Amino acid sequence: MTQIEAEAGPRTPATVAEDLVKTIRLLASTGRRLFIQHLYDPLDFHGWKRRPTNETVRRLMEHIDRVVVQSAAVHTAGPLARRLVSAAMNDTLSAVGDASIFFLERMQRHARVAAAPEAAEFLNAVQKPLNEFRDLHQRRSEQLFAAGLESLTTDDLREAFAPVQLGRTGEKVELQRQAVNLFQKIVIASKNEDFDRCRKLIARYLIQYGDQETNNREEVDRLIDALGRRSTGFRKSLEDGIAINLFYEIQHSIVASDLRLTIRGIRKYAHIFQGEPAVRYFHEIDALEQRLYDLITRKDMWKELKNS
Repeated sequence: MTQIEAEAGPRTPATVAEDLVKTIRLLASTGRRLFIQHLYDPLDFHGWKRRPTNETVRRLMEHIDRVVVQSAAVHTAGPLARRLVSAAMNDTLSAVGDASIFFLERMQRHARVAAAPEAAEFLNAVQKPLNEFRDLHQRRSEQLFAAGLESLTTDDLREAFAPVQLGRTGEKVELQRQAVNLFQKIVIASKNEDFDRCRKLIARYLIQYGDQETNNREEVDRLIDALGRRSTGFRKSLEDGIAINLFYEIQHSIVASDLRLTIRGIRKYAHIFQGEPAVRYFHEIDALEQRLYDLITRKDMWKELKNS
């Protein structure tokens, strides 16, 4: 942790910022009307749009990235972020999304940005409408998933439940190499006490390799325990990060009508969290899982799928 970060006060939790980033990306894929309703209009209502200036979005982003690493100037990052969002609102809807994501990502990376008054003001403007969109989208996704399940064949379900088959030795070796390289990055980040990077790398590792036989799960769990002793709330933040990533992967796969990928995402969530109801998005993903299991029961496929 840098001296700048050590001096920071109360801050926006990294997982809150991460959740909102993914919500904005999902919102951007649903069309102009909802984007305006759930992001642009709330910012406008709370006074984030000011009169146009000569400042460009790109230059303001570059300026913010310079000041966040300067102890004497980091306090200007919050006001600059407000000017960034304002400039974007006088530009395009795409720029508004990019500026909002940029600000949220800097909240994740820099404690002083997350503790700035403008960070709290930004969340006050957008968090409720974005959460309302996410809940609306989840309900629609559940309906789409239910309808899509009815069109799946027995072979589709069998393929979705089957483990990934790596027929050639080279593919197996490459996958193992990638897993080992990622695990080594986790170890290095742990030694450097870069807890935010550790959280993101472990989340990525467990999502990609956690359901494979050679997944170093015991070593990963020991690392998580050690990091939890050195950083208060690390395990909770990690679990939130994994749940957020899987939830939005599932949402995007439903929108893309890739129900086999949706089913694999649901199974990964169940495998990692083992039915723990306190984990973020448990109830939303559990509702999808129940629809899937109801279909399997109706098709009388439990025995076949368990043996796949």
